[in-house]
Amino acid sequence: MASPLKKRLPRELKNNLGKYLGMFLLLTLAIAFTSGFLVAASSIELIGANMRADYNIEDGHFATTFKAHDRSLKAVEELGCTVVEQFYYDSPLAFDGAADGTQARVFPNRGNCNQAVYAQGRAPEADGEIALDRVFCRNNNLNVGDTVNLAGRDMTLVGIMTLSDYSSLFQNNSSFIFNALSFTTAQVTQEAYDMIDQGSAIYSYAFFLNDRSMSLPDRTAFEEDMVKALTDKGEIVTDFVDRESNQAMVYALDDVSGDQMMWQILLGILIVIMAFVFVVLTDATIESESAVIGTLLASGWRTGELIRHYMTLPTVVGLAGAVLGNVIGYTLLVLPMQGLYYNSYSFPPYHTTFNPGVLVSTTIIPLVLLVAITFIGLVRRMHATPLQFLRREITHRSKRSSMPLPERLRFVTRFRLRVFVRNASHFATLFFGIMFGSLLLLFGLAMMPLMEHFAQESAKGVPAEHLYVLKAPIEIDVTDSQREAYAAAEELMLTEDVARIAPEHLVTLYVESATIKANDNAANTEENSPEAIAQAEKFATATLETPRRFGDESESVTVYGIQPDSRYWTDVDVAPGKACVGLGVQQKCGIELGKAHAFTDKYTGDAYDISFDETVGNTTTMSVYMTLDDFNALFDKDADYFSGYASDMPLALNSRYVATEITPEQMLAVAEQMQDSMGAMAQSLLYAVIPLFLILIYLLTKTVIDRSARAISYMKVFGYHDREISKLYIRSITVTVLVSLIACLPILVTVIDLLVKIMMSRYSGNLEIWIAPQTYAIEVLIGAATYAAVAFLHMRRIRRVPLALAMKVQE
Repeated sequence: MASPLKKRLPRELKNNLGKYLGMFLLLTLAIAFTSGFLVAASSIELIGANMRADYNIEDGHFATTFKAHDRSLKAVEELGCTVVEQFYYDSPLAFDGAADGTQARVFPNRGNCNQAVYAQGRAPEADGEIALDRVFCRNNNLNVGDTVNLAGRDMTLVGIMTLSDYSSLFQNNSSFIFNALSFTTAQVTQEAYDMIDQGSAIYSYAFFLNDRSMSLPDRTAFEEDMVKALTDKGEIVTDFVDRESNQAMVYALDDVSGDQMMWQILLGILIVIMAFVFVVLTDATIESESAVIGTLLASGWRTGELIRHYMTLPTVVGLAGAVLGNVIGYTLLVLPMQGLYYNSYSFPPYHTTFNPGVLVSTTIIPLVLLVAITFIGLVRRMHATPLQFLRREITHRSKRSSMPLPERLRFVTRFRLRVFVRNASHFATLFFGIMFGSLLLLFGLAMMPLMEHFAQESAKGVPAEHLYVLKAPIEIDVTDSQREAYAAAEELMLTEDVARIAPEHLVTLYVESATIKANDNAANTEENSPEAIAQAEKFATATLETPRRFGDESESVTVYGIQPDSRYWTDVDVAPGKACVGLGVQQKCGIELGKAHAFTDKYTGDAYDISFDETVGNTTTMSVYMTLDDFNALFDKDADYFSGYASDMPLALNSRYVATEITPEQMLAVAEQMQDSMGAMAQSLLYAVIPLFLILIYLLTKTVIDRSARAISYMKVFGYHDREISKLYIRSITVTVLVSLIACLPILVTVIDLLVKIMMSRYSGNLEIWIAPQTYAIEVLIGAATYAAVAFLHMRRIRRVPLALAMKVQE
């Protein structure tokens, strides 16, 4: 014979279908979205972590002016590494719909090093065949079988691939942004490579360390020995990039790792919200079932049996939501989430990998919370006596519920006030629930405007129209004879076979270059106007790391050595012995003025203690400043050392000496790229947030209506129509919802500020919390529209409250 309690389960589910359906959907959607993203991101991270071994990716690469001699490469390999040719040239690429200036970085088919991974098609086998990057082909609608023109030769696209050392398409390592629209990597046969004009060939060599676990400082020292070995053999090294500095290799994975923090924050908010909702629903269940529980206890049922009974439905519903959420996350959402990255970055083929940590954080913790909160709530309330349950005296009744209201008020107004006063605690619960839901909504809405604001502030932070960062000091204020001397020396250096130079010209070159003094800085071979020279200002720069306040990672900080009374850094007041710290660095890294703070050079391991006297800039300023002389003393540089020019006018500089150029427009372009990469992320966040917000409002407001069911039935007995009753109850809830949506905004700004700081603990830089005024308006409008849909459902529910409920004896 079935237990009477078990027979009640279907009836309880039917009578409370809205509550359990809301709980089910809340769990299902929360788990589906968070597990879908985190599983995709962790799978991509695992793919990236294994790429070095799976595709034999380099430890770094260097380039020389000419093809390096065998004896030079042998000298490098004797240090403890293997060197492999990775020659390439950048060539114009044309096809229907190609952007102006589209270029392909052409490699001969690779072997076992920095392997190519094919998504479609195959490697080129004939001279007229070519393979291009997968993301570039997607952005330009290119497919296998299409024809492209490379350096004037028609080629058939036979393969769509990814080069394992180009997961992000950076044309230059010094570039601020990658370019997957007008730049691509390409592979052709060795014969096709040899036939195509190689006038601009780059003699690049990948190296693979014998000890691939070497620490970064040791690797840096090893790489310095490599450069010395090459220069001792007469080679001119034009480029040298370690794997950790190679943006084409590390940028994409850093982005994936950083974005997980945003979704982990969302998951944390959702767990708090679910815990809050579970508490509210458990209390509501006990209140609505109070008379039944009292009857069962009086009939001899044990407390433990009742606890197990009332835990059954929440547990079953929770398990069903968790299972369905994971099914949706792993099957329907994981691929769209993976596409957020695979549409921008050239990763190898994707495969989902089960992550136990994601299962625990997205599924096990919410389920345990549901069961634990329900159990604790039931145990706490089951201490009441059967008589207290029967009389519905298990909750504390405030004296405010019977306080007199002013007689001069209209009946309808007094009634609404009475509804509000009697349900004050429930409305307070509703306020906090709306605050949690609005936190989700505002967090999702604020991300893109925050990025735009960050872009504008970053552009303002560039002190001049042009910042030229140099590889080595180069003087621009020089005489014509100095310029000619260095031009002669450069021509001799860049000529592979000086015997081909005419004897008379060769003599002239040697005579002119002989006037160069060994210890002087190089002279610029390009000519600039006196006005441009006069307004240009020297500075020096270096990059150090210091621990972040949140998390266990370090922040990269740019150290500037600038001129006292600088014409460009006008808001920075440096003097001998005085250093200034950017507000962003101070906030993110917890720097105290007047106290020495530790910084480290991650490449050499050298430590520096710097004490700051003043804070400068805004919350996006991630630099520190001192005089140029103090900079040279700190980093043990020559007195005349510098590494850049600040200028409002364009400068003509020898390109061999320029590492990068920074302009305000470039900083805006960086932000646009961030918006492109984060736009789909923020949009998917909103897709997750809005339905969750709707469900949360529904569940919380439903508890208020349910608790007023008997009073609503009384109103029907007194002859009030459904529409009139709806105005009395729904309008009270409406006022509470609208006031809550607006009143909680200051609290939300403070909380989001903290969440952004935690989110940025995984990123370089510092974001100032900034929410556009229209964002507040959109948040309130979405909240009001969501509530309007919920109110419609509640009006239907009020119409279904039976008259018979008023006739039932409460005791």
